[in-house]
Amino acid sequence: MGNIPEEFYSNTDLEEVIVKTNSLSGTISSKIGDLKRLNTFWASFNTLTGTIPDTFGSLANLQELELQSNQLTGRIPSQFGQMGQIDFISVENNQLTGPIPTELFGINLAGLRILYLNNNQLSSAIPNNYGSAPRLKDLWLNDNQLTGTLPIIAEGEFLFLGMSYVFYLGIISARFFVSVLTLAFYFCFTFASTFFSNRGITHQQ
Repeated sequence: MGNIPEEFYSNTDLEEVIVKTNSLSGTISSKIGDLKRLNTFWASFNTLTGTIPDTFGSLANLQELELQSNQLTGRIPSQFGQMGQIDFISVENNQLTGPIPTELFGINLAGLRILYLNNNQLSSAIPNNYGSAPRLKDLWLNDNQLTGTLPIIAEGEFLFLGMSYVFYLGIISARFFVSVLTLAFYFCFTFASTFFSNRGITHQQ
């Protein structure tokens, strides 16, 4: 319980920090950027307040960042786009505002697979490059205040795209629907094959 002590940020040999569900309050210091060896930072399900420090961008080895279910405010730092090793970012269920940074889908985050931005107060349009992240498979944007049209997905191969409760003035691209339908048919075929196989039902010539 309580705040994250200042002394914590002087432990520059730290590689993993897991303090989720610990009733932590207060803010995350900009000194978080001093922990250059950090590869995992889980601080979800607390009552942390304030903004997300821009200095997260200096954590070149960070692979997993969990900040969901706190009371964080302000914008998502564009400096997230500098975390070249990041694989997983979760900042949902906060009070974040402003636009989604285009840097989240940039070439520097080529390894990003999972991105949860849902249940905030994010506004403006979805960046046009949101489908260009080569490994992004799981993107949740629902329950925000996003507007505009949903840009055409490029060559990204989404498995999950959470969009409920997001208001759009335009249309979703045909390519997106084809991708979703293809995935749905694949799962239905796999399920049916497994279901009938387990019951000894075979096709007779």
